[in-house]
Amino acid sequence: MSHEKCRKIKVAIWLLLFLIGSGDVMRRIGLIGLLLVSICLAGIVRPVQAQQEDRQEHDYVGFYGMDPETFDYLYTYKTVDSLHFANFIDGLLEHDTYGNLVGAMATHWEGNEDSTIWRFDLRQGVYWYTDEGEEYAEVTAQDFVTGLQHAADFQSQTLYLVQSVIKNLDAYVNGEIPFSEVGVKAVDKYTLEYQLNQPTPYFPTMTTYSILLPVNQSFLESKGLGCKLGEPEYSSCQFGVAKPESILYNGAYFLKNFTSKSIIEYEANPNYWDRDSVYIPNVKLIYCQQADPTTLFLAFDRGEIVSAPLDVNNPPLVKSAREKYGDSIFVTDTNGSVAFVTFVFNRQQYHSPLDSRQDVSPKTDQQKADTKAAILNTSFRRAIMRAIDTESINMQVVGEELKKISLRNTLTQPTFVQTSDGDCYGKLVSDSLKGLNPVLYSKQLSLDDGQMAFFNPEQAKEQLAIAKQELIAQGVTFPIYLDVIINSESDGSFRSAQALKQSIEQHLEGEVLINLIMSSRENLLASKTAELVNTDLVFSAGWSPDYGDPKSYLDILDPDNGDLLKSFGLNRSAIQSQEEKELKEQIGLYVFKELKEAANLEVRDMDKRYERYADAEAYALDQAYFIPLYASGGSYAVSRIIPYTKSYSPYGLSPMKFKRMQLSDRIVTLEERNKRYEKWSTVRQEQLKSKSINGAVEN
Repeated sequence: MSHEKCRKIKVAIWLLLFLIGSGDVMRRIGLIGLLLVSICLAGIVRPVQAQQEDRQEHDYVGFYGMDPETFDYLYTYKTVDSLHFANFIDGLLEHDTYGNLVGAMATHWEGNEDSTIWRFDLRQGVYWYTDEGEEYAEVTAQDFVTGLQHAADFQSQTLYLVQSVIKNLDAYVNGEIPFSEVGVKAVDKYTLEYQLNQPTPYFPTMTTYSILLPVNQSFLESKGLGCKLGEPEYSSCQFGVAKPESILYNGAYFLKNFTSKSIIEYEANPNYWDRDSVYIPNVKLIYCQQADPTTLFLAFDRGEIVSAPLDVNNPPLVKSAREKYGDSIFVTDTNGSVAFVTFVFNRQQYHSPLDSRQDVSPKTDQQKADTKAAILNTSFRRAIMRAIDTESINMQVVGEELKKISLRNTLTQPTFVQTSDGDCYGKLVSDSLKGLNPVLYSKQLSLDDGQMAFFNPEQAKEQLAIAKQELIAQGVTFPIYLDVIINSESDGSFRSAQALKQSIEQHLEGEVLINLIMSSRENLLASKTAELVNTDLVFSAGWSPDYGDPKSYLDILDPDNGDLLKSFGLNRSAIQSQEEKELKEQIGLYVFKELKEAANLEVRDMDKRYERYADAEAYALDQAYFIPLYASGGSYAVSRIIPYTKSYSPYGLSPMKFKRMQLSDRIVTLEERNKRYEKWSTVRQEQLKSKSINGAVEN
């Protein structure tokens, strides 16, 4: 697969999960957060002898729903792969329980004055092991150099993260220079250095992702002629094939068994450098293709598994669960992932890409032209944004009681970063919006989670009136018809889309009408390029960050290379038409880019950097390119996983690790959970405050 085809496939993954899932995209991601990151929330707790008198260890037995495709961790972008290898391979840095960046293979790291050079001192005496636990070689700085070259040689699906960041890496990928001129080198056996193209104060957070993991060159090249550095040949390289023996291990676990569509087993590495942080000696995952929430809950009720979601759309089950587990049912935490609606600015497809007789738009040619003109009108988009009751949409999946908790009003998680004064990013965005337009954005505006910051029927009517006057002057006829294509196989997506339709039509008093087009999974997945997107609103797309800087969110809106361009019905600048370029200019995407780039250039004063990114995001929100809906999480569950023991982070591989997770032999009550949260939250806030005082940049 080419580099361009693989750039930021996460947008497509989010859309795919929405389209083929049993609910909206965020709730599917929410279930993945519960079902996959915790491996389907399904685990039998099997006590084993504790190594210490006060230390409890339990085996974990769970379910998984999809086979990993490869263990070449330097190549793949897929969650089904990284969920496993995150437990096998340690990189330079990781996150602790409180979200702090801590050393894994690195014990110390620092940048030069302008953050263009970063040095990492490696932990000495850490070894690579085979899947049989045999010592192979010591982990050295050269392994990280080898890892990056292998990733570049094989056109890694995550290469986009660092290709423009690390000096000369792009030139190597394009065949212009030897790898020795790329900005990564082993200064000595235990010192690694990266040279970057521009100041990058957040670079340490990027090391928590798979693209910068190490690999031993001797072992790599022993896996076939095609594995040789500088001479890649996919067909003759067996490194990372889906077998335990295809990789070496320096992490907390070995892969002991992988039998396709049957079983996956891990065993804790007895020589792991941080063995005291591993409380689960063995992980056993059993293949289970169909694991709906009700099935999982019933398994939990039988005492077979560790945790389960509670499906609010199954009232009898909810009633029974509350009678039996009322003091233990809790609401899952939200995270950095976000779902949103996007407008398709240059729609060209009006039927299924696979069959012109299916998914056909009911609109006339004039209505199609009117819709396009309306979507290009800023006031029209603002009207739609203010007409959407996001609570009613979210309620379709999480229920009446929880409909507010996971609501999100920004693209970037509002608490993602904070200034030295303690102001969270969300406040910076709201302050910027108030400065942009005090009429639309009142002094009381807050963009915190758990509320509808933009839903305002009166403003919706006012903005539509402005838009209507402007559009009628252009020859547009009302009402405007918006097609919204949804998965007919998903009850959740249908209910959510019905709520969207009702909200828009009611609050805009019939001046905008929604055509719900029921599609199939196959037809929906056929919309692979901007030209094939067969809808006026993408409901819904989604994103989660790759590293700890707002840039990881806002780059997706870039008019030249942004990963939301397909959802906008637009192409990258390298292949865009003149019409597309003019449309981007018309809707102000290049103004947004100027704001975003100004933020990216600020690398010395992190407060200013965050403020400038907030200005860019405020502009995008004001222009209503997208409409935030909700974050992942905020749904009911019951669990025996001891809360706030896992690694915490809104990005990177750390949340996928079993390391640090602790299991109980009984259900955790809500009272116990709340006490643990209070302690965890207090410590985390103290640490965030300390980092702000010391000028640290990581989240």
